[in-house]
Amino acid sequence: MSFDVYRYKSGYSAKSIRVQNSHINRFLGWCINQSIHPETITYSQVLQFIDSERERGILNQSIIREINSIRIYFDYLLEMGLVKHNIIRRVRIRQAGRKMLPEVLPAEKLDNIYLDFANLPPWEHRTKTAKLLHQRNTVILGLLVYQGLESGETGKLETNHIHLTEGKIYVPSTRKSNARTLKLQSNQVIPIKTYLEKTRPGLMENQEPSAYLFTARKHSDMICRILRQARKLHPDITGSRQIRASVIMN
Repeated sequence: MSFDVYRYKSGYSAKSIRVQNSHINRFLGWCINQSIHPETITYSQVLQFIDSERERGILNQSIIREINSIRIYFDYLLEMGLVKHNIIRRVRIRQAGRKMLPEVLPAEKLDNIYLDFANLPPWEHRTKTAKLLHQRNTVILGLLVYQGLESGETGKLETNHIHLTEGKIYVPSTRKSNARTLKLQSNQVIPIKTYLEKTRPGLMENQEPSAYLFTARKHSDMICRILRQARKLHPDITGSRQIRASVIMN
């Protein structure tokens, strides 16, 4: 079934199809210039297209109409089995011209953020406590970049929520999220095991016993400090909201 037939069957008029074609051709031309295959375009690349339209002086309302036309095109590709999902449906543009979500980092980038942080050289941690804190922070960063947890969720985790033999973690509900069980990545398992068996007991010396996995008083401040350190390695990190949005989009 051709794209035109698909749209006629969907109830679009000939005039609407002509307008849509102009929008889609503009998008496909941009993809060619950028050496991007439309069928494999990423969310970040779609945002780059939007930015390029703004640089051309295209008004925000017109960009919204363009995106709507491109969404229809990807609906067609999805129905024809040429793409696995319609990534354009994830794009939302504020009337003021601001993107609702920060720039999304691809899964490979999140992987690098975690590994580069975990593998900081020993001279970065000059004391025993600094070394223990880095081991703890590596575990927390892993929960951010792989499971997309927020500070409120890390603050409610308990030691019995970790199931290393199953490679899973149970995340209790908060005011903003439902309870759920998530899969751990293979490169998280050893750091978490080390944290439970050695790091956490070392950090809790002279402290009251606690069932919480992390005993920091204010988790939002702790996560800000961790991301501030990670940003030294990867300056394109903007914050925990970006990390979480990236996990969800990926």
